[in-house]
Amino acid sequence: MSGPPVAHDPAADAFIAWARGEAVALSIPRQDDSYDDLAFIAEVIGRKRLVAVGESAHYLHEWNRWRGRLFKYLALEHGFTTFVLECGLVEGRLVHDYVAGADHDWDEVAAAINNVWGVWAELNELIRWMRDWNTDPDRPRELRFYAMDGTGNWAHARHAYRAAHEFAARVDQALADDIARNFEQAVEEVTLETRTQISASGSRELIAAASLVVSRMEQARIAYTDATSAEDYAWALRSAQILRDVFLGLAQTEADFEVGIRQFWNVRDVSMAESLQWVREREGHDAGMVIGAHNTHLQLHPVRVQKATSMGSYFASRFGRDDILFIGAASERSLKGEPPRPDSNQAAYANIGPDCFFLDLRQAPTTGPVADWLKVERPDRSNLRYQPVCAGAAWDCLLFHRTLSTGEVERPGYLHSEPAAYPGDDLHVFSGRYIIRGFLAAINTLDVFHEDGTLYTDGQDDTSGEVFPPYRVPIHYCQDGRFRWLAWPSIIGFQRDGDRITVSVATPGGALYHGERVGDAVGT
Repeated sequence: MSGPPVAHDPAADAFIAWARGEAVALSIPRQDDSYDDLAFIAEVIGRKRLVAVGESAHYLHEWNRWRGRLFKYLALEHGFTTFVLECGLVEGRLVHDYVAGADHDWDEVAAAINNVWGVWAELNELIRWMRDWNTDPDRPRELRFYAMDGTGNWAHARHAYRAAHEFAARVDQALADDIARNFEQAVEEVTLETRTQISASGSRELIAAASLVVSRMEQARIAYTDATSAEDYAWALRSAQILRDVFLGLAQTEADFEVGIRQFWNVRDVSMAESLQWVREREGHDAGMVIGAHNTHLQLHPVRVQKATSMGSYFASRFGRDDILFIGAASERSLKGEPPRPDSNQAAYANIGPDCFFLDLRQAPTTGPVADWLKVERPDRSNLRYQPVCAGAAWDCLLFHRTLSTGEVERPGYLHSEPAAYPGDDLHVFSGRYIIRGFLAAINTLDVFHEDGTLYTDGQDDTSGEVFPPYRVPIHYCQDGRFRWLAWPSIIGFQRDGDRITVSVATPGGALYHGERVGDAVGT
């Protein structure tokens, strides 16, 4: 079938013609009644035990669903045991223990799957499936869940401090006292928002103190393990290392985030690679693992125009390339329905044919126009923006789905508030265009409309896609005085000060983004 326009390029035509003969047509069914369509993947994976599956944006049904389905198939048919996700490792121990059978309340589990992951039904269904597997006394092996992305969205170190301090209080009161003295106040005051207010000497003192905690814990490995367990010690040591890494990341993130993003990203992704290796060593190098994260973390290619280090490239360079397979995810349409740029990778993929397919790029010719196309860096859609990516250098394989849809929201109790009648007749005053400052220095654009007694938001002009829906959808007033989307897990509140109206958007990951009305809404 014909796809969107592609910038004139004979090499692109050659790549599309080759890929049409190699692509494996897929579907992403909502139920796992059969895995027959995945039988081909065994030959693709071969003897590799690490399968990294990316996603072009977070919170999407297609990528979460296919990744979970792939893990189930590999666990059932090929002995895979471990699922690793891009969320906080420190908090993720609770999820790890829940999958292993611990009697934790689901609301606590959902909160621990941070980075706004624990509110999507597609992922939660996989976690419960893994737990159910482990409760079967006849299971052939035990399944494990791990997180690998530091802690606290890399915006603060509170959870890492608490984990290290609680362990130290069990094994060494002097160490616990030192940890409390050095960090109890600091982890409240030093955050991504306040990083520029911390002096260079203050940052160095925090990094040095955290490094000393790691060293003291390593020196006392035998005694601390004997006093608790090898399991508790391993988690506590990794938490202390992440405590240090958060301070390293905040200290190196310059005030100008367009510059500081490179250092922030480098520290984060290096730490993520070390966490993945930590998981691998715990579970053994023969344990089959599926790894889920955004394309920008998994790709074997520098990240963004700043050429930051990706977790995938660092992991492959430091720990070896032979045992890991990198699968990138791409679509023709963005979540808000945009067609791809004609000069983008996505424009070429969309012309290959099937609405959903898998393509092994390793089978491409190593010379000639196909190889030439794969060697060129060109725009590649990431969330709702584009970044430069060389497809042949970034991925072993490609997963393509023509359209994308938001995942199914499964709102935990702590985020819930019952719908209520709005107490007034002034809903219309909230209409307008809002600028909301988000994570990674993003400027998010949200339009709010009042029609027939209902407020609607429209994020069509937004380029992030991670704070609120990037399309038109109603919001509903709730008993706690804030508004909620049915199709999105964030919570929005409006504040009035005379004619000035400000807004705050709280995400399930604990982030709170602020903005204000800057004019009339655009469009209808």
